[in-house]
Amino acid sequence: MTRILFTAVVIVSFATAAFANEPSRDWPRWRGPKADGIADNRKLPTQWSPSENICWSVKLPGWGTSSPVVYGNRVFVTSELNQNGKNSLLTLCFDRTDGRELWQHDFGFGANQRVHEKSNLAVNTPAVTADAVYVAFGNADIARYSHDGKLLWVNRYISRFGDPKMAWGYALSPLVLEDSILFPWDHHTGPCFLIGLNPQNGEIAWKNERPIGTAHATPLLVEHHGQKDIIVPGKHRLTAFDAKTHAELWKYGEGEGPYNGEIIVSPVVGDGIVFTQLWRQSRIHAIRLSPDGKPPEPIWISDKPGGVEPSLLYYRGLLYVLIDNGVLVCFDGQTGREHYRQRLGGDCNSSPVASDGRIYLSNNDGQTFVVKAGIQFELLATNDLGERITASPAISGNEFIYRTDSNLYCIGASAGR
Repeated sequence: MTRILFTAVVIVSFATAAFANEPSRDWPRWRGPKADGIADNRKLPTQWSPSENICWSVKLPGWGTSSPVVYGNRVFVTSELNQNGKNSLLTLCFDRTDGRELWQHDFGFGANQRVHEKSNLAVNTPAVTADAVYVAFGNADIARYSHDGKLLWVNRYISRFGDPKMAWGYALSPLVLEDSILFPWDHHTGPCFLIGLNPQNGEIAWKNERPIGTAHATPLLVEHHGQKDIIVPGKHRLTAFDAKTHAELWKYGEGEGPYNGEIIVSPVVGDGIVFTQLWRQSRIHAIRLSPDGKPPEPIWISDKPGGVEPSLLYYRGLLYVLIDNGVLVCFDGQTGREHYRQRLGGDCNSSPVASDGRIYLSNNDGQTFVVKAGIQFELLATNDLGERITASPAISGNEFIYRTDSNLYCIGASAGR
């Protein structure tokens, strides 16, 4: 039997005068409010170190590569703890202001799965709404919590669909829709499904069959031309579904076969264009969305492949691609023209973010490079936390929330003032 450990009781007001003039603190899902990694009109620092511009830091139990999310005055993150021969999958909640642990909970380990040596089962980023926290793990377990740590339900896909013995775990993050929680079931042996869960009880509300193939990339909810589409990567293709009816609208790419379509890079949308890859380390495709559920218009395809893990960043008309070997490439979003290709250094798995004309990119050595946005490469700063970073940061108010393997940092220019 699991238990909730409360280390503090906090009454939160989201409309306090102290926060009235601050930009939003909310970074409620993978890659932020719009799933694009962008937060402008902030006062974010460009320089930090373990002793500079650190508002607070906390040691996490266990470790993980999932990204932190923020809602109001609470930070949520997941971790896997291996202690005394027991594996635990933890959901943790911290006070956004000072880093105090508010609660932690282990809802049970479920089925184990093989993972890559640089990761573990705490790889999926949570999604938070006004009344719920949805967490998932690399063994295809998903759960709903209240903000104060009450476990409301758990759905374990492997016990429901059978154990496919996935090669590298199950890394996509839940997506909150108007009528359901999207958490696809994709793996290389099949069957595969696009699944919407009932947010009230976690049971399957709707299910669409999908071609066989593996995908680790998180789907997008896109609003355009007066319609809302679910954009789903995987199967060596990109597929769009109507967000209301869940009917398939179109597919771009023609992948077939049981091991086909493994993809980690999440697509990104900007100015009506979807930027995506269809396979690991494949070329980048730019396609323009069309109205009335019609197929998109292909615009350009890059000559060289993109990365394997860092997701794409589209910012102020330019597409930034961080290759896993630490090379940053900048493309014109409309034409695909390559403006520069510059080595930053170190292997990279974290996805970049952008704010106020600056791009922030982290490598596995714990360094974050600050690059000026634009067609000319200009390195503004290099910051080192001294511990591996594979998670992507959250931007909350005027601060970053960075997760290293086993620590959580709040980084801001006002630290110590």
